Amino acid sequence: MLDYIRGRLISKSPTRLILEVLGIGYRLHIPLSTFEKIPNHGEVTILTQLFIREDQIKMFGFATGEERDLFQLLLSVKGIGPNTAITILSGSTVDDIRHAVMHEDVKALEKIKGIGKKTAERIILELKENVKDLAKSMPIGMSVQQRALISDAVMALISLGYGRMVAEKAVSEAVKKLQEIDTIETLVREALKYKV
Repeated sequence: MLDYIRGRLISKSPTRLILEVLGIGYRLHIPLSTFEKIPNHGEVTILTQLFIREDQIKMFGFATGEERDLFQLLLSVKGIGPNTAITILSGSTVDDIRHAVMHEDVKALEKIKGIGKKTAERIILELKENVKDLAKSMPIGMSVQQRALISDAVMALISLGYGRMVAEKAVSEAVKKLQEIDTIETLVREALKYKV
């Protein structure tokens, strides 16, 4: 369906943003982590997830593929809807949530507003294997800056017309080849050599 939206940022708050694309304003519900990552003005690319119910249509936006992947995993947990999933992503980092699930740290998840013991236990039970797979997609020992460069490189490829999965694979191959990541330009240039 909709994979991403690229447009001019009209306004943003910690819970939502409005992007103008060809004269149409799109309202996207976002986690706090996305709010912190996107600029205050200019053109931005946001990964999206459309949620349709009988009584409402909502679009959710994410600055990185990791955020959206975790959002989608959280939706697979019984009793967790999109608003709760966004609250969870706003209450902690992707890495901290991953760590809590992998180490069965119920107390860490309970610290997130609106998450009780039963919900925390259900998240751990239902997501433990999936979160392990998600964790394997990022190299161990990578700094926050390097992770940000990788996310930015993936977004750059998406804005150039690559599908998200192809963009992530291309950047992953570039990271392996480069060994050291210093600038986004170098990373994107190397990723563009990847043959689809």
